[in-house]
Amino acid sequence: MTKLVIACIALASTAVLSVSSIHAQVRVYQGTLSLPAYEEGLPNPNPPFDEYATTRFNFPYTLRDNITSRRAVHAFRAVYLENEYLRCAILPDLGGHIYTCVDKINNVPMFYANPSIKEAQIGIRGGWAAFGEEFNFPVSHSWTTISPVDYSFTTQSDGSAAVTLSNIDRVYGMQWTVQIVLRPGTTLLEQHVTLNNRSDVRHRFYWWSNAGIQVWDDSRICYPMHYSAAHGYADVDRWPVDSSGMDLSILKNQTTGNVSRFVHGSREPYMGIWNPHTNAGVVHYAEYAELPAKKIWSWGADADAMDWRHALSDDNSAYMEVQAGLFRNQETYAFLAPRQTLRFSEYWMPTRELGGLARATLAGAANLSRDGNSLSIALNVNRRYPAAEVRLLDGEAVLQTSKADLAPEKTWKQQIQLTDVSHYYTLEVRDSAGKVLLAQTEGKYDWAPDADIHLGPQQGWAPPAPAQRSSDDWLQLGSNDELNGRLLVASSIYGQGLKSFPHDQQLTIAAGRLAVQLLRYDEAIPLLTAAQARDTPSSEIAYYLGLAYDGVQDAPHARIEYETATRLPEMPAAARVRLAEMDARNNDLQTAAQLLQLAL
Repeated sequence: MTKLVIACIALASTAVLSVSSIHAQVRVYQGTLSLPAYEEGLPNPNPPFDEYATTRFNFPYTLRDNITSRRAVHAFRAVYLENEYLRCAILPDLGGHIYTCVDKINNVPMFYANPSIKEAQIGIRGGWAAFGEEFNFPVSHSWTTISPVDYSFTTQSDGSAAVTLSNIDRVYGMQWTVQIVLRPGTTLLEQHVTLNNRSDVRHRFYWWSNAGIQVWDDSRICYPMHYSAAHGYADVDRWPVDSSGMDLSILKNQTTGNVSRFVHGSREPYMGIWNPHTNAGVVHYAEYAELPAKKIWSWGADADAMDWRHALSDDNSAYMEVQAGLFRNQETYAFLAPRQTLRFSEYWMPTRELGGLARATLAGAANLSRDGNSLSIALNVNRRYPAAEVRLLDGEAVLQTSKADLAPEKTWKQQIQLTDVSHYYTLEVRDSAGKVLLAQTEGKYDWAPDADIHLGPQQGWAPPAPAQRSSDDWLQLGSNDELNGRLLVASSIYGQGLKSFPHDQQLTIAAGRLAVQLLRYDEAIPLLTAAQARDTPSSEIAYYLGLAYDGVQDAPHARIEYETATRLPEMPAAARVRLAEMDARNNDLQTAAQLLQLAL
């Protein structure tokens, strides 16, 4: 990060909200951040319709494909979040990116603070820029990645402060909300995510947070995995040394193109980057049960990568992307049901003077490294832990215990001479009450057994020829097209499947449900009526049949179906919203309010 940008962040003049606590002061305030940016020409007003496109889905958004070489300084709205350890800048005018978050202990930024906003045609609408952390929902490099999003900021009674970012997309009508929270006395940056389908029908989606981290030739990817997978799970290879014998975890070794790999066979909750250049690093943490997928992206270090460094920056700086998602790769989508909400949390923490990364928890990060018969231990904590205990174990036997007042300001280090280098030793950190904050045995991780891993090209599903397809083959093929946004193709596939299997229940439901989404209500009603005759209690069938009757303005039948849909737990919220809308139109506002309360 340039001194100018650091000065802008530190000296931004604004209306300030601040709160004091016993331990610290957290501030959140709005100002501006002036950055050089390359201007765009007029947008292309002819974006493809979702149903008709096969690659990019943009309507009603214009395309941002007129990128110029005109460079000018722009004053972007910025929201600053700061405690005694971190100073963060968030840019709601540029997709809500966390532009940077400076570790005040060593003055090193966690995220890639590109000194200029320099676009390339990478985003789904075209223009995209490399900097900070990007939020991707419901598709990658999404429609508002460098566009203004909604935001607010507040202080909390516990002394914390929060910035809330949100956007409702215009293609599907779904909403993402990210609350960035900073608490007093901690180096942990919290990120609480809510994904909400506000629409009446299901839509495809995924979530990937994508943080750019500035790197140099000797920077190291610290992901706790033995194996990685390619896009589409086309192949599985060893990590960090791949089948060619190259250690891809080090940037200077990435000389055969970009590196884009997904974690495979690991249930570990953390990942990070270590930079010897700054003697610092960045760690991402998320509970595996909530947010299991991890990915590394790097342009690499070959000639093509050098071209991209020039295309995306004015100082030829390099960055890697640390990415976290809900599904195993970025070719995998799922459906978010109408009125369905998902919530999960992610965390970021800076590290310093560790030399690498062997373990991270919400309490801190540690590294264990060997040099002959010498074991070096380095530990960062994310807040103060007075009278903590640091122990070294050989199996169950405690070899050494140290008492320490641990604090973020000081990296705890120790070097130990080992009597038996064939053993694997365990670092254990406990607070003053005896609670384990962090524990790591050398080389031991939550990995799938090697016997469960199939290396090399992976066998993907391919549909049989049409004459040999089962009803499930037709269903899977149509569902795949739906998940990839090809709705008209999916509708045709379901129709072909029903010609061969006219009474198949799942094909009938799929065809009827998609017909509702495409506003083909007259086509949907006979399909869903036939499906309902075979499964009268189904809330999903009833709900979509209600939408179809609503679409042809048959309110009495629509109400019957919505009421049916409220009786089982699958669709009650969505059905009650529709019933509330009907009652409101009939001026029965009291009943409408009661239904909306039940839906909430």
